[in-house]
Amino acid sequence: MNGPFRSPVRRSLYPRFAFSLVEVLVTTAIIGMLVGVLLPAVQAAREAAHRAQCTSQLRQIGLAILEYENSNRVFPPAYTRVPQHNVLAFLLPYVEQEAVHDRYDFTKHWSAIANRPATQTNLALFVCPSAPGGRDYVTDYATCEDFMPSVKSTLVSVGVPNRPNWEGLFRGKLLPYYPNARPTRMADVTDGLSNTFMLFEDAGRPQKWIDGRRGDPDASPAEPISGSRWADDEAEFWIHSVCGTAQMINCSNVNEIYSFHPGGANFLYGDGSVHFHSETIEPDPFVSLFTRAASDIVSH
Repeated sequence: MNGPFRSPVRRSLYPRFAFSLVEVLVTTAIIGMLVGVLLPAVQAAREAAHRAQCTSQLRQIGLAILEYENSNRVFPPAYTRVPQHNVLAFLLPYVEQEAVHDRYDFTKHWSAIANRPATQTNLALFVCPSAPGGRDYVTDYATCEDFMPSVKSTLVSVGVPNRPNWEGLFRGKLLPYYPNARPTRMADVTDGLSNTFMLFEDAGRPQKWIDGRRGDPDASPAEPISGSRWADDEAEFWIHSVCGTAQMINCSNVNEIYSFHPGGANFLYGDGSVHFHSETIEPDPFVSLFTRAASDIVSH
């Protein structure tokens, strides 16, 4: 028996266990390996879902364009300048945005104060889910009318045959500057709707992105990039430049074809279908699919 000032020692009925340092390190290494394996798979699955949603959205816009054509017997203009509007503004009633359409005054520029209740509305249909968030009133889908003359010269220099017509499906409406200007009719697409691009991804605007990296806001051209708003007549673009030998996809989003889908971009065709094309597509078939009336039909 212990003395009067000492407490009895109580021993646990259960043995105590502890991890050794080696076991902790091995467990940590295994967890790290599992995370390294699973994280890319999760990211790939998320991007696959985003790309599928982007495809669905483009298809909805394509159906709206075809409904517009069925109602008006012409395709909507790529843009108008007097007053200033973008093609997407003309599609509002056809994409279940009647409320926004009712607040939109087409007799005034899209940027007019009277149009702010309409134009300062975020429309999820016009935003690709793969593109960066935190951007208001934007569109990641745009029309492209033509190639800049310098790009045509570059493409011809690398073996792309010249065409009598390099124009895309949509025309702008520049009245009153060009009295004969008019939107495209179905009959004008002589290469066939299923062989002609209609809408392109130019995602991420007004942020500047170059080859998958956020561009320097102090570089030229400085941010913000023009034409990011869904109602902005400057959302329409021409192909201004190429990268590499003659790559026209995913070089930069400075009013060029650009997506946040790895390896390529979604393209809406004139028949309302959507196809994913690799950024390494050869320039000659790309031009053939771009032009609406160049007698240069290719399979895809």
